[in-house]
Amino acid sequence: MFEAANKTEKVSDRIIEQIRDAVLSGQIKPGDRLASEKELIAQFGVSKATMREALRVLEAMGLVEIRKGTTGGVFVAEVDMKTTIHSIMNFLHFRSVSTSDITMLRFTVEPSVAHLAAMNATEKDFERLRELAEITEADENGDAARDISFHRYLARMSKNPLLILILDFVDNLLRDAKYELQLSSEFYRHVRQSHRRIVDFLEARDTVGARAEIARDLLEVDRYMAEAAGTEPFEPASLGLNLDARYVAGREQEPAVNPLAQLLDASLPGQDLGKAMVLKHIGSGGLYVVVPDQDEKK
Repeated sequence: MFEAANKTEKVSDRIIEQIRDAVLSGQIKPGDRLASEKELIAQFGVSKATMREALRVLEAMGLVEIRKGTTGGVFVAEVDMKTTIHSIMNFLHFRSVSTSDITMLRFTVEPSVAHLAAMNATEKDFERLRELAEITEADENGDAARDISFHRYLARMSKNPLLILILDFVDNLLRDAKYELQLSSEFYRHVRQSHRRIVDFLEARDTVGARAEIARDLLEVDRYMAEAAGTEPFEPASLGLNLDARYVAGREQEPAVNPLAQLLDASLPGQDLGKAMVLKHIGSGGLYVVVPDQDEKK
């Protein structure tokens, strides 16, 4: 199955590449046992030390499991979420990732996750989300892990492995940052309140409201953390988004304009929707229709 390692490159790297490609392509599957160490050495044409070095790296990558004993050997492992996240964390350890960077990613992804949740959530999902949102008010130290679990659960409701991986990874970064900043119980109180409102929108199947509330939640979290860390917060305007100030400001205020109305207004330059037309909400979901303004007709 494997070719002898090319002597012009680091030998162990070539071994790692071949075994990794075989695992990821499905040629060998989780649970499969590789050839014995002696056979692998012969296939690759390398020394025992080089072969063992490559296997140790593959084990650290979570691709193989080395078992000892008479029934032991080298087995293909199933790459799980934890292993993948740790690998990404190790990579980013040598990069500069700010809270603003994290929030930019969340801002572009999580409103869509909330939209999907509003459309597809079951009664069991609502019950679980309510549990995650209801953290005791007496918790003076806050509970970053529980707050983060709320967002992770929303991602899992999408049933999209890429979204689940991305948001699990992002929440791991946030968890570490929150613990390091030692955020106040007041901060966690605001987070709990927002989570309750998000669930309210989800239960009403209001995709527009759910998107708006989760965007407002993550922007406020970012501003609070940026202030605690003495850094600059993320601004949606940096992505060319000119959202209504009250849409991205404090929680006590409601959006002055429905986000869909803003979208229509931007797509119809020169037309004043506020005077001639209005948006009529159909049912309890995110469906709207543009209709003549009754006051204007008079």
